Amino acid sequence: MSRTLDHAARTAAPAGTDRSARLTAAWDAAWNLGDVHALDDLLGPSYVRRRGPAGTAQDRAEFKTSISAVREAFPDLRTEIEDLVEDGDRLAVRWRSTGRHTGAFLGVPPTERTVEVSGATFARFDGDTIAEEWVTFDSRQLLEALGIITTGHAAAVDPGLVKGVHRKFITGVTVVTTDDAGTPKGLAVNAFSSISLDPPMVLVCVQRSSSTHPALHRATHLGVSILAADQLDVAKTFAGKSPDKFAELRWTPGEHGAPLIDGSSAQLEVEIAERLEVGSHTVFTGRVMSAHHDDDRAPLVYSGGGFFDISQTAPLPW
Repeated sequence: MSRTLDHAARTAAPAGTDRSARLTAAWDAAWNLGDVHALDDLLGPSYVRRRGPAGTAQDRAEFKTSISAVREAFPDLRTEIEDLVEDGDRLAVRWRSTGRHTGAFLGVPPTERTVEVSGATFARFDGDTIAEEWVTFDSRQLLEALGIITTGHAAAVDPGLVKGVHRKFITGVTVVTTDDAGTPKGLAVNAFSSISLDPPMVLVCVQRSSSTHPALHRATHLGVSILAADQLDVAKTFAGKSPDKFAELRWTPGEHGAPLIDGSSAQLEVEIAERLEVGSHTVFTGRVMSAHHDDDRAPLVYSGGGFFDISQTAPLPW
């Protein structure tokens, strides 16, 4: 890569300018133009990049080498930043990469296929340089595009049939919320589950096309309110697309600022741990920071496209 390009990248975003602008300029130069030296002024000398749930670590030199290897396999690689949020010394980037596989990659010979992968990067600055980054992306997208796995092809079960199976499963109804720079945001979610009690952790799955998704993605905490049987109107509100779902709703901010719905049968406030890009959804995992439940308020139940009052049913003897 010419020194002219290297100089242009550096003068376009010198040290001391806005962190978002500096990251964007260095990102474009390194990933889209192949000038990995554009990262030298952005990444600190002790920089560490951690990838995936296992936290596989790379130092600065290893990261630059990996970019070059990807671009050798995908010479026309284009990486687009879809969303970028800066908060104090933290910066979150949601991105999408596209390229044609014309060189060997992960031991796979060139397939000439166009590959698209989306993910997110979370950076922590120390002064003007990035000290740490955490990266998550849907590795299945990449493996399927390269033909290493084929779960997304014709052999897969028909989506309509799978949806019919899911409609037989009974779930509660939650409202997942966050405070987005002073504005409460939320949506109805039934893909909620406990992961662990020691430590106490849960997960929620949110479709990336949801208007609430960007706010959740840049949040540090989220609230989970498990609705009570008499809160069907609340469920309908948060399942809809109203621009202000909180307008006529009673709610209380949790200890960490996440909105919690008054009158719900149970409430959690969660510190987000991971954001995993899987198919059309993001899986948010997090540690429970506060919890409350009301044994006198039966939960609202959802199954087969309908809502039910569980207090009207009798338990089976066992």
